[in-house]
Amino acid sequence: MKSYACLCLLLAGVFCVACFSGACADELPPTLKPQVNLRAVYDWKKRHEAVMERNRTVKPEYVVFGDSITHRWGGEPSGDNRALGTGKTAWDSLFSSHAVTNMGFGSDYVDNAYYRLQLGELDGISPRVIIVLLGTNNLGGRKDAPRVCADNLKAFVSLARRKCPSSKILLLGILPREEKKLAPLIRETNKMISGLADGNSVFFANPGEEFLGEDGVSPKPGLLEDGLHPSARGYDILGKSLSVLLKKMDDKYGKLPAPR
Repeated sequence: MKSYACLCLLLAGVFCVACFSGACADELPPTLKPQVNLRAVYDWKKRHEAVMERNRTVKPEYVVFGDSITHRWGGEPSGDNRALGTGKTAWDSLFSSHAVTNMGFGSDYVDNAYYRLQLGELDGISPRVIIVLLGTNNLGGRKDAPRVCADNLKAFVSLARRKCPSSKILLLGILPREEKKLAPLIRETNKMISGLADGNSVFFANPGEEFLGEDGVSPKPGLLEDGLHPSARGYDILGKSLSVLLKKMDDKYGKLPAPR
């Protein structure tokens, strides 16, 4: 009964203390606050419902979990007035004929993405690879310390592993931003989360290094649209990096499905 009650509270968008005391989940870092994203300028719950509906009809080979960088990239589900077009060509080139679900939610902290896992966004599916690109809003928006951000990402990866034990997880480093004061925080966080890779189920890559100029701090001109989100060129670089990584991780990547 306790588990059922916790689930009902979660679906209602209410924070359940019992769920985080060990009754419904492993003990979480005290800095991780799973909850609905109330900062979103789109209908966050409606987008979550669209993901859940897609899971009932599409069994994705790949899932991309993220914030607005992923949300604005391309793929399905769409229809919530996100900025479309900037990354669509790169997305289509990267995933071609593969079944993919975009689980990027603009302005999400890791906390909000963790909450979406609790609400079931990975339930009933078993993607071959789960790509995770989260954390920039924790550092740049909420001003979390690198250790806080890294601990929250560790909890996220752990829950994703429990939800999809047969899936591989590709954890990406936080991309560079034009705010130079964030550069050392991003670098430190990426170093911490790189340690989550085990070379078997969890892998780490930092494609953001290709965004950096000669100083190793500032992004190259033209790769960011607004200081945060990649431009079309930026998404192209990101997509090409992921293409190389997926080929190494998944022998089915890039191959057409067998005829029925």
